[in-house]
Amino acid sequence: FTSKNTIMLKKVLKGLGIFLLVTIIALAAAPFLFKDKIKEMIAKTLNENVNANIAFEDVDLSLFKSFPQANVTIEKLSIITKAPFENDTLLYSGETNVTMSVKELFKGDGEAMNLESFSVVDGIVNIIFNKDGLGNFDIALKEEADKKPSDSKPFALNIQDYEVENLKFTYIDEGSKMKMVLDSINHEGKGNFAAQKLDLETKTTAKLSFDMDKMNYMNNVAISLDAILGIDLEKSKYEFKDNKALINQLPLEFNGFIQMVEAGQTYDLTFKTPTSDFKNFLGLIPAAYSGDINKVKTTGQFSVDGKVKGNLTETTIPAFDVKIASNNASFQYPDLPKSVKNI
Repeated sequence: FTSKNTIMLKKVLKGLGIFLLVTIIALAAAPFLFKDKIKEMIAKTLNENVNANIAFEDVDLSLFKSFPQANVTIEKLSIITKAPFENDTLLYSGETNVTMSVKELFKGDGEAMNLESFSVVDGIVNIIFNKDGLGNFDIALKEEADKKPSDSKPFALNIQDYEVENLKFTYIDEGSKMKMVLDSINHEGKGNFAAQKLDLETKTTAKLSFDMDKMNYMNNVAISLDAILGIDLEKSKYEFKDNKALINQLPLEFNGFIQMVEAGQTYDLTFKTPTSDFKNFLGLIPAAYSGDINKVKTTGQFSVDGKVKGNLTETTIPAFDVKIASNNASFQYPDLPKSVKNI
């Protein structure tokens, strides 16, 4: 390099250094500039749409956490219901993260911000039907007939992916004395929710417990489901495509669809074991008792084949047909001298 080139290079490097420094300062300062705006919009969105007590501890904005996207974190969000489910927790989230393009922060008050992804950590959802059949989740504000809907929507959904980590979902029907708990739910999904029709790729694990009329039928049974769901948002139709499920270690495959209709839900589902190996049956036995199933020698067949078809409404339930069959099966544990035969 000549001395002239060296001086020019130093000027370029100095300019780049100043640019990077200004950029870093801007990224660090932006949360303080936009935090109150985001906080106000979240409170406005929730309070204008639900009849419940809404609270959250704080809202943080970061441009570093998911750069080049902006990340909004809502800490300790809770929705507490009013009468007749007064002071019950409908929803709680220890941490809710939402990402969006940085340019969304510069939109005016009348423009909606497009949200691109979200995640929930350490959440709780409680769905309760009381003895009169009323549900605690009916908290949407009813719009008056003569009231014009607001043209201003603070947020618009353009979700591409989402994730739920460590969620506990409880469903209670006091009329039928039924309780179902899905604990330790970890779930993620990818799909373009901006489209009316989409294929949603999902992965789910959880632990299932089920009680009815003081009788426990399942207690922390491990379940998992990897599935592609065909979703038609216009028709509220959800179709099982490629999927693989495990209940304990029993493999199942699903086909068919569930559709939300005005009277309730329409079901047209089939499910079956992908193979007829008797080892499928051992998959139903809790792991604490079954040991290492892969080392157990089995012969014969065992299969599950079922379907659910019909409408679930206030006066009807779908038809169920479940077939469980075993044929000339046996199993033997590797450390035991004899096998169990003719099952």
